[in-house]
Amino acid sequence: MLGQREMKAGRVNQNRGLRKPPAWLTWSLATIVLWGAWGLVSKIASAGVDAYVNQLLYTAGLAPLLIFVAWTVQRRGAQENRNGRAAGVFWAFLTGILGGVGNIAFFQALVKGGKASVVAPVTALFPMVTVLLALVFLKERLGRTQWVGLALAFVAIYLLSA
Repeated sequence: MLGQREMKAGRVNQNRGLRKPPAWLTWSLATIVLWGAWGLVSKIASAGVDAYVNQLLYTAGLAPLLIFVAWTVQRRGAQENRNGRAAGVFWAFLTGILGGVGNIAFFQALVKGGKASVVAPVTALFPMVTVLLALVFLKERLGRTQWVGLALAFVAIYLLSA
């Protein structure tokens, strides 16, 4: 029988076969849920505003989050490694531009009549581009199984858009 403290913490003794999931998995699952809800809400919003207004309001909706993040970064500032900071700022800024333009394209797909049940999963295959770019620019390598997964992702796009 598990102790109350172990159950509340979400941990189980390793000898019993169950372990607490790794932190990255917990955050990944939260991302799936949040982005899944975001896709639905984006479709609902597209019925009343165009893609550009949707992006503008999406960006304004980030203000409370920006305040929290700025406060958190300021709190941790003394502990942060400053090496490569300028390059990191550049790449982070470029990430924002690419993400914002991608959002506009996503919103436009919804405004132009795309079904949320199709547009969201098709656009969620964006890691295929990341994989291909990582192969070329970062010289990363894929195993046979990963190549099969990439091919299946292309098949998924075809099947979802048919």
